[in-house]
Amino acid sequence: MSTPLTAAELGTLPKLRVYVDETGDRGAHGSPFFAMTALVVPDEEDWNVRAVAAGLRAMVHATRPNTTTPLHWVDHFKRKHADRRARAARTLSLMPGVKVIHVIVPKSNVVPTGGMTDGTRFYNYTTRLLLERVAHCAATWEGGPRLAITYLGTVKGVDHRDTADYLTRVRSGRCGRTWDVPWQHVKWPPKWTGTDRDGIQLADIHAGILNVALSGDDNDEDCAQNLLLCKHQLYRTPTGNLLGAGVKIWGQNLFVMRRCWFRKWNVM
Repeated sequence: MSTPLTAAELGTLPKLRVYVDETGDRGAHGSPFFAMTALVVPDEEDWNVRAVAAGLRAMVHATRPNTTTPLHWVDHFKRKHADRRARAARTLSLMPGVKVIHVIVPKSNVVPTGGMTDGTRFYNYTTRLLLERVAHCAATWEGGPRLAITYLGTVKGVDHRDTADYLTRVRSGRCGRTWDVPWQHVKWPPKWTGTDRDGIQLADIHAGILNVALSGDDNDEDCAQNLLLCKHQLYRTPTGNLLGAGVKIWGQNLFVMRRCWFRKWNVM
């Protein structure tokens, strides 16, 4: 394990901008799965987030190309708009230098245990799993370690002060073993923000693309065609591992791994 950096050294690290959104329903009810997605962007490429979001808004709002109305997967990329979905995926796949992290929770064997029927507790733990991977991604960034500045989409019905307090306890080691997570590479505390932030809108689209793939039949590869377009952006460990890094499954791994498209998604 490398020696932790001093505060002064951390202050000189180049930055990552991390945008997080979610898909599915928290807790026991609704969708069979829940997922959180992070779009990790080198600070020097963050201008591209604004350019891509503006371009996609112009496509969606073709009759009002100057609109600033935020993009929402459920509103603007419905099933009937397959062309929009494909164009969005192609555009996202071309963003240079970015990484994507997904935490996927098949709820059938997770929610009944450990009090996870509580939506806030469920959300807090999923957020922990995601930020652990953001920390590792920043610490092992190609070209040298970085400091991740994290923005998460606000969630209705969740007191994010409680989430921040829980994550601070985790970070300080007061919630059990943290598995050598390099928390110092995540600027603290993370920030919760609205969908007017361009990066949150793009993370929402990545999460929507994942949702379509996971909602399809196990033997249907077409449902994952847009997800596969972006597979090269998935965060992997320095040794090339995807599972546990850019894709973390909390619960039954077969929920994802049994799908016909998983093998293509898993290989580099």
